[in-house]
Amino acid sequence: MRESVAKNIMVNIRAFFTVNIRRRLNDNSTKISRLESIIDTLDETITERYHYLNLLDYYAHHEDEAQRYQKELDYLQQRTKYCNFPYNPDSTLINVISGHDQEAKLPYVIHKNKKLFFKAAHTPLEAVDLYRNYLVQERLLGDDYCESAPHQYQSPNIHVEKGDVLFDIGAAEGLFALDQIDKASHVVIVESDPEWIEPLKHTFAPYGSKVTILQKFVSATDTETTISLGTLLSDVEYNSAFIKMDIEGHELSSVVSATSVLKQKKGTKLSVASYHKQHDAEELKAFFENIGYHFEFSTGYMLFHLYDTPAPPYFRHGIIRTRNSSL
Repeated sequence: MRESVAKNIMVNIRAFFTVNIRRRLNDNSTKISRLESIIDTLDETITERYHYLNLLDYYAHHEDEAQRYQKELDYLQQRTKYCNFPYNPDSTLINVISGHDQEAKLPYVIHKNKKLFFKAAHTPLEAVDLYRNYLVQERLLGDDYCESAPHQYQSPNIHVEKGDVLFDIGAAEGLFALDQIDKASHVVIVESDPEWIEPLKHTFAPYGSKVTILQKFVSATDTETTISLGTLLSDVEYNSAFIKMDIEGHELSSVVSATSVLKQKKGTKLSVASYHKQHDAEELKAFFENIGYHFEFSTGYMLFHLYDTPAPPYFRHGIIRTRNSSL
């Protein structure tokens, strides 16, 4: 009897210490994760501060060049920090309806009476913050074609027209595609991040076969996980198309690999991110000129430092919009 009681006591003692040790390990793990997050934030803050001071120093010694970017420089100096979009945000967006869909188990916001879903890891509040940033700070959609909106995909000259096949390449949550879905005859969404696929399926479920979703990364080659731009365009029949492409610095190699297809497809318009790397804008401009496309850059400039080290003139064109000159 005593031996049995003693065994029970030992089992309980072991259980107590095991639970507490695990709890402490978990607590320490959480603390370490938080510390790593703080360090990452500090690293980013220090990096941005470094670029900010370099930028101000450069233009302080190049006053003739500074005149071209005076509006942007004034904004940065008022904010005393480096930021991707050196312009005052659009203040017209006030109320955003959001929620958490119990069936989809995903957060969403309402965009033009349509549900736009976000990743399961996002809260409804985070979804609203992201949505507001797209519309207010980045001005992606530009319904009124805003001035000084370097990340705006459309303009009065180059935009989605009724009956276009819309390719949203690097779609993320699919905001641009959803915004234009009523104009397009068909929408092809290409997104490589698996965490976006489920939200995209729920966002575009109401449109059935009008929308095709591909979990691929668009690049210069065809592999199990990638599809070349040439293959993507060749696989879809169209008389006119609008191609929005924002694929983290792989834009140039992708369009170059599709040279022959872009020359053949007469009804083609593109809106391509040109800010990821220092020389993307000029190299994309040269490419499109060479294949006979008319082009324009979005208004305003961006700052960016994720994929290379910023260098003079620092400010970059955000989007190059272009269309086949036979249109």
